Amino acid sequence: MMRRLTWLLAVVTAAPPTAAGSVLGRLQAAHAAQLPGAATPTSAHYVAQLLPDPASPYSDPIAMPAFTNEVYWAQVVSDMGSPEPVVLSRLRTELGLGRARPGVDVTPAPGFRDPFVSAHATRAGLDADIFWRMLDIHGHAHAIRFATQALGMQLLREQALAVEPARHAALGIDTGVFHRVMGARHADEMSDHDLRYLDTLVQHRLLHPLRGTGLPTVWRIARIAAAFRDARGYLGGSPCRPDATPDPRFAGTLGPGDTRTPCLVAAHDRAVHSWYVDALREPAPAATPAHGAMARLGALVAALLPLLDMFAIAEVIDAAVADDLVSVEAASRADAEAASERAARLTCRIPE
Repeated sequence: MMRRLTWLLAVVTAAPPTAAGSVLGRLQAAHAAQLPGAATPTSAHYVAQLLPDPASPYSDPIAMPAFTNEVYWAQVVSDMGSPEPVVLSRLRTELGLGRARPGVDVTPAPGFRDPFVSAHATRAGLDADIFWRMLDIHGHAHAIRFATQALGMQLLREQALAVEPARHAALGIDTGVFHRVMGARHADEMSDHDLRYLDTLVQHRLLHPLRGTGLPTVWRIARIAAAFRDARGYLGGSPCRPDATPDPRFAGTLGPGDTRTPCLVAAHDRAVHSWYVDALREPAPAATPAHGAMARLGALVAALLPLLDMFAIAEVIDAAVADDLVSVEAASRADAEAASERAARLTCRIPE
């Protein structure tokens, strides 16, 4: 069980790969072309210019960061063919600088009973029926540990709707998995096959981001976990005021020694991801006696994780960051090819 938890942490803590055509990837390439031999700016470099206080989960954005005065930035904006504010907004989204304040950043979708819960789920693109089914299966105490499973269900639905039913079998789109999980009453009713299928869908999307599809997968997972956490409620005091601003009496800062939960709707996506990773590292809540006690808890943990034991943790991280390494010319061709091969073996037969 601990090995599988380590697997999940390896996947969700790996740097998000740079999608082909992403603003960040174009920026790095343009910088390298203009300044050959110079160190290529990392995502942290741009985050530091986009936020006045990058250490704060609630920092307001800088409207026009310093790098927008660079020649290579103007070249990227011109090449992308979009207005500068649109390109800058896309970069902020890629870097996890978006928030989920209801009525400010997000228009909450119906069906979630709470505007904060809905704001997270809406930002993550998660449908209400999937949210409630996952919550019913796993319960409030465990649900955040199964955010990846919820996203797997959403990805499967999106694929099924985007492709003609006649082509589902040829492309490996198994809608039977979706219907069986939606019909399950608890984790023991989900088969290992169905759990592996959902895990692989999410792994594939983590390793192979799609261009122009909204919130990157790693931030979607974190927002889904935040929806489950806010649905659980808070004892003593909510970290958020009703207007979605942090209540300093209760809101965590993610600073050293501060173990309080942040006001998640007011926090940046990347800060929510940091909170989520910390939450995964905490011991799992004690299992309830129902549905097989420890056996059921083992199934819950297994549901989260890529069940491909032939790969070492380092290899998963290699695959996850291969595209980023290539984009910043930090890996040799042989290293990049090896990482790409691992990614292909991990995710074969999963349709784009």
